[in-house]
Amino acid sequence: MDDITASPLSWPPGKPRTSASDRKNGRFGKRNNSGYGLKEVTVADGRNRVTSALDKFTRSGQAYRVPPDSIIISSDLALRNDGLPRSGQREPSDPGAAVYFQLDGQNQCIPCDVYHRIADNLAAIADCIEALRTLERHDASLMRAAFTGFSQLASPEAMGRPHWRTVLNTDSRDIADVKLAYRRELRIAHPDHGGSSEAFHRVQEAWNQAQAELS
Repeated sequence: MDDITASPLSWPPGKPRTSASDRKNGRFGKRNNSGYGLKEVTVADGRNRVTSALDKFTRSGQAYRVPPDSIIISSDLALRNDGLPRSGQREPSDPGAAVYFQLDGQNQCIPCDVYHRIADNLAAIADCIEALRTLERHDASLMRAAFTGFSQLASPEAMGRPHWRTVLNTDSRDIADVKLAYRRELRIAHPDHGGSSEAFHRVQEAWNQAQAELS
């Protein structure tokens, strides 16, 4: 997962994006001690729920099933010194989040952009992980089957294609900048300029992925 970045967001190309008009408000917070009100979950809450859910795959005294250094929480948020998303910052325009990790040596990715806030999408991912752990307790084969789709999302290379950022050689999230990078790489890849039809098609496909992710 060398091409996966914690920031900016590395969205798996095999997972369609949720349109802004279809996103909804999350309700992952907790009521106060008196039972009233619903406090919004924070990025720190969502981040901690994800890492806690992944940690529960490992029983005490056993080797890590999910090595902590394999976990990448990817979003458009700025990062702390430990590489995890920092809480208390302004919500970026893209609320998507994707959690990459290794489970029993297998690369996995669980993305979510259904909610308006990154914190809620992280909380939803944590709930998904907990549900998968419940499946494993009842029938390990069910969990392995459920994780098959997530392993296919885990890496663009696993799908036989590099991430569009790699192909277009840009880290920008501004669609205008990415379009300039696309035109530059398209000229380089053109068969008339020393490229090949395969490279030319790869650049075009990368541009389609970029538009889908950034729109």
